Amino acid sequence: MQKWEHCKLRKNVVTFLGAAGVFEDKIDAHLSFQVAFSHLEDRGWELVSVVPDTEGDFVYFFKRLVPGKEMSRE
Repeated sequence: MQKWEHCKLRKNVVTFLGAAGVFEDKIDAHLSFQVAFSHLEDRGWELVSVVPDTEGDFVYFFKRLVPGKEMSRE
């Protein structure tokens, strides 16, 4: 079974989603939107959904495999 971690990007703030609510590789909130988006992609995050929030801004949701949690299919 594969284990996934999730995060969301709204404006220039990345929020990591999970049981504990945070992961070790947090991104500083002062990054620009473009830098934050590129940083997530460079670290293996895959865009899975985009939804508008109540203020009209888009919220981007990402996922990636938890490093070291891949299982073989033997």
